[in-house]
Amino acid sequence: MKKLLIILIACVLGSNIGFGQSKTKLKEVIVRPGGQKVVLGTKREKADYGHGGAPNNPKYQTAYFIPAKGASGLIDRVGIYIFQKHSFLEFLKPSNPVYLYLYKADAKDLPGELLVPEPLVIKPKKNTHWYWVDISEYSIALPNDGLFAAVSWPKATKEDNGPYVGMTNECDSCPFYLYHFPSEPRWLKVDERMKKSVEKGNKEKLNQNLMVRLEVSLKK
Repeated sequence: MKKLLIILIACVLGSNIGFGQSKTKLKEVIVRPGGQKVVLGTKREKADYGHGGAPNNPKYQTAYFIPAKGASGLIDRVGIYIFQKHSFLEFLKPSNPVYLYLYKADAKDLPGELLVPEPLVIKPKKNTHWYWVDISEYSIALPNDGLFAAVSWPKATKEDNGPYVGMTNECDSCPFYLYHFPSEPRWLKVDERMKKSVEKGNKEKLNQNLMVRLEVSLKK
């Protein structure tokens, strides 16, 4: 079983990956009229590579845990880093969607209950940039410990994959989470031990820290 999981992880992660670097800047704390806001999530300002889903597994998701770090309040916006370089002709075609999900942690510290009733559909029309989604209408309180943010690519194909989402290697010890293998649909926690098993003989490190951020209005 362990050997099968390692093979599946390697296949999924290698299916649609683009490497490179892009830069963006975002302040950790933003103060606006009406209250103080804090931004939680990815710290690094450039992506180590882009990930574009698994064409053979449209229900596949990858998730990253965002700790609350003592913050308490309502989530105003969610941002993900789009890591995509379009040619002129590609701008003329409809963009493939990427789905964004927010989950509470369950009793096993895996993604559990959905915090937003349906996936947030993102169809980026620009090159590499932060893409923010306003979810203030849902009045979602940030869970005390934090939450899982996940993405999926329902229409990824070998001919037209993506859109690529930025990933970083900023945390070597952080686990990441994968969902829906064809034989056993479930969440899988990829920890340091499992990463080292897959990395044997590979030059690249196996990290999948999703570039995602939350903007939270703090309680007074």
